[in-house]
Amino acid sequence: MEDKGMRRWFWGAAVLTTWLVLSVGTIVYQKQKLDETERLKYEAAAAVAAWADEFAAWTKMRIAELRVMAGTTAVRSGNDEEALPYLAEERTRHADLPLLGLIGPDGTIVFPDGSSASVKEDGAVPHEADGGGMLYGPVDGPHGEIGLVLAFPYQRTDGAPGGAVGSFVPLAWVHETFYTYTLTEEQTVYFLAGDAAFRLTEGGGPAEDPGLAGRIGSRDAADSGVIRFERDGEDFLLIYGKAAGTPWTLAAAAPGRLLLASAGSGFWRTAAGFALLDAVLLLLLYIFHQGFASRFRDLKKRLAQMSHAARHDLLTALPNRLQLREALNALIRSHPFSEDRLIGLVLIDLDRFKNVNDALGHNVGDRLLIAAAGQLGAALRQGQRLYRLGGDEFVLLFEALKAPGEGIAEAERVLGRLREPIRLEHHEFIVTGSAGISFYPKHAASGGELLRNADLAMYRAKKLGGGCLVCYDESMVEQTTREVAIEQHLRKAVAEGELALVYQPIQAIAKGKCGLFAEALLRWHSRELGPVRPDLFIPIAESTGLIIEIGEWVLRQACTQLGLWRRSGLPIDRVSVNLSAIQLEQPGFVDTVRTILAETGCDPDGLMLELTESAVISRMDVIARTLRELSDLGILIALDDFGIGYSSLSVLNQLDVDVLKIDRSFISRIHDGSKDRALVKVILSIASLLGIDSIAEGVETEEQLEMLRGMQCTHAQGYLLSKPLDRAEFERYAVRYRNPGLT
Repeated sequence: MEDKGMRRWFWGAAVLTTWLVLSVGTIVYQKQKLDETERLKYEAAAAVAAWADEFAAWTKMRIAELRVMAGTTAVRSGNDEEALPYLAEERTRHADLPLLGLIGPDGTIVFPDGSSASVKEDGAVPHEADGGGMLYGPVDGPHGEIGLVLAFPYQRTDGAPGGAVGSFVPLAWVHETFYTYTLTEEQTVYFLAGDAAFRLTEGGGPAEDPGLAGRIGSRDAADSGVIRFERDGEDFLLIYGKAAGTPWTLAAAAPGRLLLASAGSGFWRTAAGFALLDAVLLLLLYIFHQGFASRFRDLKKRLAQMSHAARHDLLTALPNRLQLREALNALIRSHPFSEDRLIGLVLIDLDRFKNVNDALGHNVGDRLLIAAAGQLGAALRQGQRLYRLGGDEFVLLFEALKAPGEGIAEAERVLGRLREPIRLEHHEFIVTGSAGISFYPKHAASGGELLRNADLAMYRAKKLGGGCLVCYDESMVEQTTREVAIEQHLRKAVAEGELALVYQPIQAIAKGKCGLFAEALLRWHSRELGPVRPDLFIPIAESTGLIIEIGEWVLRQACTQLGLWRRSGLPIDRVSVNLSAIQLEQPGFVDTVRTILAETGCDPDGLMLELTESAVISRMDVIARTLRELSDLGILIALDDFGIGYSSLSVLNQLDVDVLKIDRSFISRIHDGSKDRALVKVILSIASLLGIDSIAEGVETEEQLEMLRGMQCTHAQGYLLSKPLDRAEFERYAVRYRNPGLT
């Protein structure tokens, strides 16, 4: 009996212990699954909110572009026959503006293909955007589709009532372009405006649940979140994100059971209180695990590798653009808890990295990128992260900065570490970077805007010569808008006769030298923008390729004018024209020059082509061959801004140059110190030894002129002799010109 009692006690204790262990394990397990469910909900909300942020930033940028279009002559004239073809042409340059049209005072938008739509029908929600733009939607499109209309008003030049330039954006296009998050296969994506909701994934039709928008509307204080609701007896989740600065919200709805299943709930939740069933399921799981463990491990490993590859740069193993976007969104969402701190973003673009790839190959370039990433990473401190966007662009992300000055100082410190020498085999590199920095919330309201503003600042650093850090300010947006406007109007400047040439005299000043030359200088007076400085529009012309057409026009005008001057007996020996490296690299450029000389009747010895050393250095082999062919025609070649480059003597050794032009920076300081005077004397000595002429630019005082004469400089140019003159003024100047020297 005692043995039997002991056995009963043992088995009772074993059963009780087993039940307690399984019960506690079940509770812990359910808690873990609940935490996993909340994590999935948070990630879903963050992903949809990021989509909405990008959509808001895109809307703001499109309004800015429409503002530029609304200010053009074609639109403001009020002539639809001129404006609509212009908008059709603009659409080819802006692929993200699906359909451009004109909105009249009656609220009808007319498109270049003859179709139209109304932006004032019932259901359209008007909303005033930043900068005076208007947002409408949803709107019934010209072909029955549902979409949005972004618009910017304009005033007609004839005083009649104006309208607006509009862009129709189908909701289906919005979904294809921006929506990147998939919660489940059964999710439905929505676009919400006011009290209306539309399905993005089903052609933009109205939502099947009329109260969908109202559920979010009651939570206006929240920019994003997850809402539970019931439909047809089933539990649903609504994940939403508001597009800041617009009346629109983007959302995704999915059955709640799918989220619970993703977190490992569902059936397990039902079995939570049944310890015995848990034990059976665990036993079955163990049996299946033994049979398929290796297969599951391989699959898990592959999935981990795929996930890592999608979120990291393959070359440097740094976090990539996707991780940067996630980190920015997470930091910005937590920012209200640290309002006295700033987020700093630094965009770094390595200077002249393309030269390494071109000269040494991509293998060396890749190794240099890895080494540069290592130097940047080694300089990081707590609260600092490094990302690679692609190519030679890196991003530094600084958290919890006390002031902009702290972020700028940290960025300068990291850039200093980047400049340390890198040795690869027998090559040693000094890497520099052009960097732009912007701060949240001082400069931006979203992560995308923060990155764009840092990008604008980085390009300003590039224009300053590179190797420096520039902090973003609002004027950069105005400058970018101005450059867009300049580019648009510059495309029509030649055809509309807005370009003109002025001529600055170049006179012989050395003993035994005589003659009067003219340097042709380009000027632009836009009907819309007024006078535009050459230092603003010429770099834009070069970056867009317009310099080819404009340069050919300048060359033809200058040669035509010299032919007229010579036939009229004016004492003008030569006309000088500035060239861009882009022109010299064009196939057939020499044939173009030969044709222009023949058509204008200009003698080749009367034409001098000027180019800077920096233009020559980029493609020495191609440009040297082109210059030899031009010299064979009898055309003179002048090397402009001589002395301010890095390898002037090397250039002289490889090119047949007829004239050296001394940069005005040397001339302005020639009487201030012996160093600048000595440099000018050396340059003039080189010209004399090579048997070529020299031209001193920027001569403004009699003292400078006399010193240059004493150093045997052959020609001078500057405001002391004359400012640039229009054609008639230059002809009068030439008539007064008698002998070499001043008159």
